[in-house]
Amino acid sequence: MLRGAGRIHSQQIKQALFTPGKLHEIVPTSRSSSHFIHSSCSSPAATVFQALAVNKDHAGYVSEGRPIVHLRQGPHVVSSNPTLPPPFTSRCHRQCGLAQHRGQYPSGVIDVIDEFARGTKEETEVMAMHIMSSPDIRQYFRQRESARRLAQFLASTSRPSRAQSVMILSHMLGCRFKPNHFESVIHQLSLKEYWSFIPPLVSLARHQCGRTTTRLLNWKMRAFIECQRFSRLDQVLEEFARDDVPPIRRTFHLLVSGHLRNRDLNSAKRGLEMMEKAGFPVGASTHALIATAYRSLGVDPQVHTLAFQALRHVDPRTSTRVLNSIVQHLLDIGDERSAADYIKHLRPVAISEEAIHKLGDTITGPDGVTSSPIHTLPNPSELPLIPPDAATFTILINYLAGQRHFHRVHKVLHQMAEANVKPDTGIVAALIRTYCLSGHDDMAVSLLAAMLGSEADARSLIASLRVKWVPRTPINVKGITLTVHVFNAILGRVMEIRGLGGARFIFRIMRSKGIQPNETTIEVFLESLHRTEHVTPCQLIRVLRSMSLATYGPTIRHLNIILRNILRREKYLAYGSGWDVTASKFSPTREYKAISPEGHILLNAETFDPSDGLARPHRSRYDSLLRPIILALSRKAVKSDRTTIAMRLKHEGIVDPTLGAAKAVFSHMIDHGMHPNRYHYTSLMDGYARAGNMRDAEHVMRSAKEAGFEPEVVMYTVLISGYGREGKPELAMRVFRSMVSAGVTPDIPAIDALAHGYFAVGAYSVARKVLLELWPQVKPFPSELQNASLQRLARAFRHSEHPRAAGKELLTQSERNLFFSKLRGVLREWKYSQRLRVPSTSSTSSQPGH
Repeated sequence: MLRGAGRIHSQQIKQALFTPGKLHEIVPTSRSSSHFIHSSCSSPAATVFQALAVNKDHAGYVSEGRPIVHLRQGPHVVSSNPTLPPPFTSRCHRQCGLAQHRGQYPSGVIDVIDEFARGTKEETEVMAMHIMSSPDIRQYFRQRESARRLAQFLASTSRPSRAQSVMILSHMLGCRFKPNHFESVIHQLSLKEYWSFIPPLVSLARHQCGRTTTRLLNWKMRAFIECQRFSRLDQVLEEFARDDVPPIRRTFHLLVSGHLRNRDLNSAKRGLEMMEKAGFPVGASTHALIATAYRSLGVDPQVHTLAFQALRHVDPRTSTRVLNSIVQHLLDIGDERSAADYIKHLRPVAISEEAIHKLGDTITGPDGVTSSPIHTLPNPSELPLIPPDAATFTILINYLAGQRHFHRVHKVLHQMAEANVKPDTGIVAALIRTYCLSGHDDMAVSLLAAMLGSEADARSLIASLRVKWVPRTPINVKGITLTVHVFNAILGRVMEIRGLGGARFIFRIMRSKGIQPNETTIEVFLESLHRTEHVTPCQLIRVLRSMSLATYGPTIRHLNIILRNILRREKYLAYGSGWDVTASKFSPTREYKAISPEGHILLNAETFDPSDGLARPHRSRYDSLLRPIILALSRKAVKSDRTTIAMRLKHEGIVDPTLGAAKAVFSHMIDHGMHPNRYHYTSLMDGYARAGNMRDAEHVMRSAKEAGFEPEVVMYTVLISGYGREGKPELAMRVFRSMVSAGVTPDIPAIDALAHGYFAVGAYSVARKVLLELWPQVKPFPSELQNASLQRLARAFRHSEHPRAAGKELLTQSERNLFFSKLRGVLREWKYSQRLRVPSTSSTSSQPGH
């Protein structure tokens, strides 16, 4: 709870100011023996004094254009900057801020900040006296504008905690800031996505300035949303009332968007009611906001219609964001026709009418899905001119890559050039994912190499991943900032090629470039371990708990990967694996033993949320390991998403053949405003099929089609497998033919399920013929397998195209030891890269007013 306003004694002020600086300085600065006196020979104050005694002729400098490093130069080295830059106090620099400041800071200044952050109260008081007696250092902390520019600069580096230390130290030396000085520093933190450092800085601003502002509190709410600390949103509203600061429309928009991102529709509705009571009626900008934040709940035609009608009343940038969100929502459910209709309303001046239609035709081409539109588009004549942006083309590239329409991606790039849209990091990441999916690893790696900015680094990357250098990339990446999103796009494929060694190599490159991993990096790493390594749920849990300490903590997406891994193992224990298990059911000489699983993994049937839905399993080895992750999500009031619920549906289908609990889960999801997608329908189908209720399984597929989800290969495969397990291969063949007649291309699991059905009833020759005839439809047939046995054919066919894909075979002891050794190496590399740490719960809670 935030402290109330009131008179604070000087001793309390010092405690409030010193604590944040110490707690946020996680990584200690390495000390050089040539620069510091040994600790056994001097006091901390003397050590600080050594840092303050900066020689102008031999001082190291820190450039603004790169992460902060400590430059130690001996007296024999001649500096290229013989004098310290004077503090900037001109009106021009006060207005322009960091963008106009192109000077350098002496490394002695950075040393002072680091020592201050680590010092005790007595040490910092001694340090303050030495700073006041050193004009070269004092000028950076005593003058308000100079201190603000220094804090802004440090906020953009890989050690943003130093920015808060500057504000604390300057205030201690008599510098009095205004709220707008803190706002400029916080804005710089937001540009680098250092969200966890913003709430403590807002609280510090209130105590130093004696007041807060609407903009500062809005920044605080935005930071809590980005850190997924949804339990704090209502507390920020209390701060508005406590400090007598009037909220604005943006305040309530942030509140509503945060609850929507957390899949909390009821709280979002309450936020809208509060906004109207505060005198801000729901308008065009509100509908536009809801459309951009509604994706986590699914597709709602009414939301799209209201947002589309609001486009006439919002600025062009917001219009583009809204239209992008609508297109993304429609592509999520596979409604390409409606998405194309919206895309064709992007009418920039620099693009011709023909190109506009081509942009829409990129999706609904001759070999694409042209499903009937679910939504009725408003009158297009009422729509203003809306220009596309880089995000528009990123959405199209990601969708086409996911649909394996790789040849159309270059058409999108051509249309992007016609629209005069410059590529950004999102475009580069989307292209890397596309090339990884299409098997063009050389092009994907060459794109990343071209962004490294160093020929030596590029050659090292190419050589380490054993690919060919492609000198000409599809886009010019010069001028595009290298961010963590690019590394996240390629990390999964690198792990497929090189395993854990590849992950360690990528983390090492990120560290050398000063790029911090984020929660998506952890998600990609965990997903790759789940898919391509023989990991157990316990191993995944331990990896997550180790890695998430350096970010904002575990997320619901991280939990979903672990639950998926648990579900895979529970499914194997319940049903076994391979054709032979089903064959024993119909064999006259063998006994089939059905397993009746019992107990729940997580999330009881009343809530399904980590915040209050934890149920202790009857038999689970993962409860004690998972509990800290569940509690961490619970403290932040994170709600389950639709993926969590889809896995719960699958689990209930395993535990309860009657699917009573699964139906309750499905109804609960709809009642709470979440729209089911094809995965939820597929999960219900799988539950009915495994229970032998094929009639209801087919009924669910028809319901999915009526809801706008055209049956895909996974749904048909569920039916094929179900009939095969029932010993009815002729019905499985009927479903297979229906799938082909509907234009759905069969894949490896579908063909394998069909052959499995014939094998189960002893029709081995038919099963062999199915494999031989249909094999060329999905991948080239190896000639050496022409006379192979059925068992060898089946194993070769099911083997993934990725050589590192995990099989059911258990690892040997030596293989397990090697795996753990590699994993420890990756986690060490991860630890080294964590120069940025978020404040711990204890530190943030101890902040006054935080």
